[in-house]
Amino acid sequence: MVMISCLAVILMGMGVGGPVPLIFDTDIGNDVDDALALGVIHALQSRGECELIAVTITKDHELCAPFVDAVNTFYGRGNIPIGVVKGGPTQEASRFTGLAREMDNGKLRYPHDLASGNDAPEATVVLRQALVPQADHSVVIAQVGFSTNLARLLDSGPDQYSDLGGKDLVAKKVRLLSIMA
Repeated sequence: MVMISCLAVILMGMGVGGPVPLIFDTDIGNDVDDALALGVIHALQSRGECELIAVTITKDHELCAPFVDAVNTFYGRGNIPIGVVKGGPTQEASRFTGLAREMDNGKLRYPHDLASGNDAPEATVVLRQALVPQADHSVVIAQVGFSTNLARLLDSGPDQYSDLGGKDLVAKKVRLLSIMA
């Protein structure tokens, strides 16, 4: 709960001039707190405090991304980009991400489009795509999982999305990096 409260305070204090562009980097599935934080983020977006521009996942299990997609879809935001870690440090199943596959009468109980994390793009690509169009020094990254995705972003080189390497892209676009440690 401390993480959720800190996230709310950070975003509410930064929303001068409009919603804060937010990237949520999570190890969703290890504990329920990240699922709750994602719900709080959606509530803050509904209040105009932030705009969730991407979710990246550091837990390397095929059901994490569909679970996030189900939560985003539940809140009416099923189009938010989701990126996943490939070769991440935790690969074990979760007690609750299986909800993404629960069926009722042959239909998904919690509708979503992403069937498997194996079908999702790599997190570094999603992070770079999400950062490039944002105003300089505007993005907040809330990292509540392992540092794998952020480390890979910082180590990334120029690509088709930006001529900047990862460190320079982050320095140009990110206003605040909040890390739960």
